Amino acid sequence: MRVTNSIITRNSQSRLQANLQGLDRIRDDISSGIRLRKMSDNPTSGGELVRIGSSMRALSQFKRNVDSGNARASAEENVLDQLTNALTRGIELGIGQASATANPQSRLIVKAEVDQLINLAANLGNTRIGDEYLFGGNRAGEAPFATPAPATGSFSQLTLAGNPVNPSGNITLEIGDNRFVTPTHNGTEVFLDTDALESLRALSTALGNNDPTAIQAAADRITTANSNVQSLIGTQGARINELEMATVNLDLMELNLKAFRSDLRDTEIDKAMVELVGKQTLYQAAMSATSRILGLSLANYL
Repeated sequence: MRVTNSIITRNSQSRLQANLQGLDRIRDDISSGIRLRKMSDNPTSGGELVRIGSSMRALSQFKRNVDSGNARASAEENVLDQLTNALTRGIELGIGQASATANPQSRLIVKAEVDQLINLAANLGNTRIGDEYLFGGNRAGEAPFATPAPATGSFSQLTLAGNPVNPSGNITLEIGDNRFVTPTHNGTEVFLDTDALESLRALSTALGNNDPTAIQAAADRITTANSNVQSLIGTQGARINELEMATVNLDLMELNLKAFRSDLRDTEIDKAMVELVGKQTLYQAAMSATSRILGLSLANYL
């Protein structure tokens, strides 16, 4: 193969240009802190970065769901504490008015307080969080309970085909891949299934009828309702613990993904600096050698 001066010159320029591009790339890596700026730089690592980005977006949504669940679960826990206080007060009033020292007048006075407790409980059932009713179930945009509470009939304000229906359904949140949590109970579970509202109304009716036996029975009924509410408080405590653990796990997963992304994308400054010095030395040596080769003429060989 015949090697001419033009071939030598062209090859030398090509190698120098490649070395210069390598130097420029390392300088960009160091100045930007990122070594993978487009898919063509490293398709394998680029594909991994796309998957990591998708996973991190999913984690962000899971964390928002956990935050929402924590807010809802904590709000219900606060409501249950207030409902417990109302029921405890109802028990005290019932026991006091079932005794022989009570009289029709005192029972009517206490009945007014019990009616206030019933309205308090109904208002708790209409607690809102944001634009939604906490205990509305799958009809969270509507107030589930009538206020003031009716003396007879259904406590529910919801209707279906003109007939009253109790709150039903629950909001479920995804807090991980195929991992779901229901942060709150619906109004039926908290205020009706526990017998909280009905037992207080039974006490009010018994007080109005001046019936000591019915008053004592109503006080016992409220005690049972209070125990039912305590069971729900235990459930809420477990749910809050689950949400807190989910937060810890999601934070750890996010930290691991960020570290993996950094390994794939970010520049290792110390390593890049060493490489830059090496390439600069090679480039200078190549420039020196090329200038000597290209400077030769036929007179050098004579």
